[in-house]
This record gives sequence, structure tokens and C-alpha cells, in this order.
Amino acid sequence: MAYSAEKTASELPNRPQKFTCEKHANKILGALNSIRKKRHFCDGWVLIDGAEIPVQKGILAAASHYFRLVFDKENDCSNSPDSTSSSADNRPGVVDLSPLQITAETFEIILDYLYTSEIVVDEDNIQNILQAADLLLLVELKQACCEYLLKCITAQNCLGIMDFASRFNCSWVHLKSTQYLENNFRDISYYGEFLQLPVELLIPLLSMDTLQVRSEEDILYSILRWVMHDEEKRKSHLPDLISNCLRVQLLYKDSVNKLPDLYPDIHSLRVIEMIQDKLKNGTGVTERSRGIINLLMCAGGDTRVIHNPEECSGVRRDAYCFYIPYNSTKPGGHWLELPSMTQFRCSHSLVETGGCLYAVGGKDIEDRILTTGEKFDPRANQWTTISQMHHARFGFGLVAIDDNIYAIGGSNDVREPTTSMEVYNIFSNKWAPLPDMNLKRVWSAYAVVDKKIYVIAGGMVGKLYESVECFDTSTNTWASVCPMRERRCDARATACRGNIYVFGGFRRYECPSAMHGGNNIKFCGTEIYNTALDSWQQVPRQHEFLCRMTDASQIFSVVKNGEEIWVIGDLEMDGRFECIRAYNVFSRSWRTVSVSGPPNCRGYPCCMLHIPKHLIDLMVKDK
Repeated sequence: MAYSAEKTASELPNRPQKFTCEKHANKILGALNSIRKKRHFCDGWVLIDGAEIPVQKGILAAASHYFRLVFDKENDCSNSPDSTSSSADNRPGVVDLSPLQITAETFEIILDYLYTSEIVVDEDNIQNILQAADLLLLVELKQACCEYLLKCITAQNCLGIMDFASRFNCSWVHLKSTQYLENNFRDISYYGEFLQLPVELLIPLLSMDTLQVRSEEDILYSILRWVMHDEEKRKSHLPDLISNCLRVQLLYKDSVNKLPDLYPDIHSLRVIEMIQDKLKNGTGVTERSRGIINLLMCAGGDTRVIHNPEECSGVRRDAYCFYIPYNSTKPGGHWLELPSMTQFRCSHSLVETGGCLYAVGGKDIEDRILTTGEKFDPRANQWTTISQMHHARFGFGLVAIDDNIYAIGGSNDVREPTTSMEVYNIFSNKWAPLPDMNLKRVWSAYAVVDKKIYVIAGGMVGKLYESVECFDTSTNTWASVCPMRERRCDARATACRGNIYVFGGFRRYECPSAMHGGNNIKFCGTEIYNTALDSWQQVPRQHEFLCRMTDASQIFSVVKNGEEIWVIGDLEMDGRFECIRAYNVFSRSWRTVSVSGPPNCRGYPCCMLHIPKHLIDLMVKDK
């Protein structure tokens, strides 16, 4: 930068300044892309099935750990006095990719991507590109391919994507395609991928407890469709399929008698006799029901009333799910006890992802701030520990985006909050640091929209915030967005249809008359944030039907359940307290879900979790 001659010395900067050109990186990449077509600018070659593709070694090594290792090894060998060149056809800088079965066309597409950061994937090339990205250790490209696959899952290709994801270690795609199979089994069973499954894969699939079926007849009919797809070769497998997969006690009584009407040639397969034999031999044995139920779950928190004087702490570790019977017409349900956590926790956070519940941080019975975490797998019906966070924290945020869990802010001592943030991957079981927030915050509200994390309000000792920060997980950067209308701490938030709903929280009255009256704590009203418009809307007090707006109310958790938002806590309603109130985002109306909460608990975090139906049946029976 040049300064005009008229400026005096006092007007000039008195310290060095840093300048950044945002276009520089793209300009350099563009120039490298244009000159790579000229061979005298290239210092290496890639061989694929006889084709020789000129490359720039530095670019390949910077983009791909695979090429970096190859070229490092080549350099080490060339510097060794007693070794010969290990490069392909004994020329330095030559890499033969033919053994990896990557086509020249696929490599050219990837090479263009390395220089331009742009690539077009479709159903014709996705398999080749993902396979090559996996072999060449191109992590970002592989992730982009996985995101494309997630958008492509249908009943026709679900099983193929499951198999493909398993072969190339796309763990999140495999998990999501498995969940799609569980929820859409009946539709999938009509398509070619299912009908062409080998029997060794069909039996474990049809044995799954979590298949969502209207009735066990869906399993029976899928077995018959599979057998009749190649009857001569497959009819010998029928006894094993009926014995290992079909839960005959769950069939309707008249369904077997109706089989000849649906399948006129059924008698030749002796299916009816096999089912009747299994019914006779299985007398007294109860078969598990299939399916999963999405239920509200809580874990840990504080004890409402300590009955035992010897207890020095009210911190809990028990866990419950809230179950409403199918035919229930009145508010209320059953709090069913699940296995307890491995550790006592309060002021901690819960989140669900990948079909499991994660409990992290908080304080234990000795008031120690925790770095530990654990997860509950509803299929195994047990808690197991996970790796520890880098920072102990309580009163912090815990949100999940795909297979990553983000721990944000909170406090790691009793005096001052932290700005730190870290991320946990459910498959690697490792935490990694991320850029810090701009403000130190504790007891903020948190929500996720379009893979962006919003940290809302909160505060520190002596100061509350209305400010909102947004973390973009695609760029790992923080930005400030429109602040709330009313500052607060200890609020709760959730996202629904692109909007963020913030409920409750507390702040001090700023009116001197209210402070002198002894009631100086205000329970804050609901605000709604429109992420597209970057604006907040405050719900008028006369339309606030969540609860009475007094400091006697406290919100423990807010969760999205379908098209409703459930608010859980101590909610004062005209002389009594309710536990769960539901807000319908379409009708903008409230209803009572449950008056009572889990026994003798308060301050417990909640989230929704899919739990196998047979486990619920067992708990209801025991209760």
C-alpha cells in the first residue's frame, strides 16, 4: 500500500499491518491448472493401462497422502547408495496406478478436481470416483462422494449402497442406509436387489429386530417372493428361512389360511406345514416383536428431594424413557427405567446420533467437573464409556451433525466460562480441537440448521448476553448474526423447518420497582429466529401459552418430535406444575403431554432416541 506525500508521520501506521489477498490461492491454482498441460512444466507421470499422464509431483503430494508417501519413498531410495530405483519402469517420478484398477478417465476427472476444487458426480461415475478417492487417500473428495450417496438412497438401491459403503469404509453412509432399510423394508423387498440377495445375506437381514413392518406377514410374503424369484434353486432354503427368520407367533391367526388365495401354487412348497410345525414346537416361547419407537429419553440430573439424610449429593445416574401407550387418549404416559449410566452426572449434556445416546461432561457427586463421556446403545441396552474430552466442562452445548458431536463453551471452573470448542467422531472415538468462540459463555442455548451451529445468549458472572454466534462446520469459522431481542441465560433451543425456537431462560429485572418488590428474576419469553432473514421475532406475552411466566418455572430441555416441539421442565400452570408441554409449529397451539416427570428427578437433559420395540414391551411388562 502506498501513502500520499501529504500525510504527516503521525498519520502513518506506527506498527506492521497484515494484508491478505483472498483471490491469491485461486489465482495460483488456476495458473497451475493451465500450465500443467505443457509437458515442460511437469516433473512426473502416472501410468494407467498403458496411458501416460503428465503430472506435477508437488501438487499431487500436497493433495494426496498416497502420492506424498510414494514420492517420499522414491526420494529415499534415490538417495540410498546401494539401492536401485523402485519407480515404475525404472524412471524417476513415474507412478503406475494400474494395480489399483483406477481408469484413466476417472484419474483425469480427479486430476481436474485437484486443480479446480470442482467435480461433477453422477450415478454413472460415483462408484469409480469414490473407490479412487479411497485408494488415493483424498479425504475431502471421498466425503463429497459420501454426501452424494446419502442423497441417492432409495428402495431400489438401498442394499447396493449398503454393500458398497461397507466395502469402502463409508461408515456413516452404511449406517444411514441401514436405517433406511429398517424404516422401508416392505418397499425394498419388492425390488431386484432384495430378490437377488444370496441366502447367507438374506437370513441375517430378515432376522433383524429393528425392521419396521406392519405385521409379521410382511416378512412371510418377502420370503415367498424371494423363493419364487428362482423357485427351483431356492425352495430348498425355505425350511431355514421359516425356522430362523419367521416369527410365527406374531402372524395373524387367519393369515396362513389365506396363503392359497394369494399364492395358488403354495402347496407345492409345503410352507403351511412348516409354519404349523413351528407353531407346535414353539409353544411357551415368546417371540420378540419387531420395530423401533422414537421416545423421549433422559439421563442423570439432580434429585428433587433427598430422602436419605446420609446422602451428601443429589446427583443422579439413572436413565428413563417416556412411553405413551398406543391407545392412550389422555395426557400422560409411563417413565420406563433403562440401565443407569456408568457415572453420576448433573449439569451435563445429552445428544443423539447414529442411533445411540451420548452423555458428556457435567459434574459428579463430589462436584468435580468432568471430561468423561459415555454412550447408550439401545440395541445392546447398555452404556459404554467413550474417550475423554480435552477440556472438562459443565453448562455447555452438545450438538450432533452427521457422525460428529460438537462440545461448545461452558465452564471448566467455578469462576469463568471458556471459549473452547472440540469435536468427537463416533467412529474414530477421538476428540479434536476446533476454533474458539468469540465470547466466553456458559448456559447458552444451542441449535443446528443446515450444518451450522448457533450459540445463543448465555453469559458469565455478572453479565448476560443477547448476542448470537454461528459456526459453519464446512469452513470451521465463526461469525456473529443478529442478536436476540432479550438477553438471557439458561434458555433452551431447537430447530424446526429452518427456524430456531428459543424458550425460557432467566435475567434480572431492570425495573427498580420490581427489584425493590423482591421479585428481581424474570422468566424470559419465547423468541423465534429466521435463519434465512437473519431476524428474531418475539412471541407476544398475551400469546405465550407455554406456562406462567414466573421464575417458578424452569426449562430442562427442548426437543423436536415430528412436527411438534416438546418443552420439558418444571412448568407452572395455574397452581400446578406440568412436565412436558408440546408446541405445534403449524397450528401454533400448545397441549399437555405429561404432568409428571421421572421419579424424584429435576435438571435432567433430554433427547429423542429410537428404541427397539421388544425392549419397550419387556419394560412395560415388568412395570
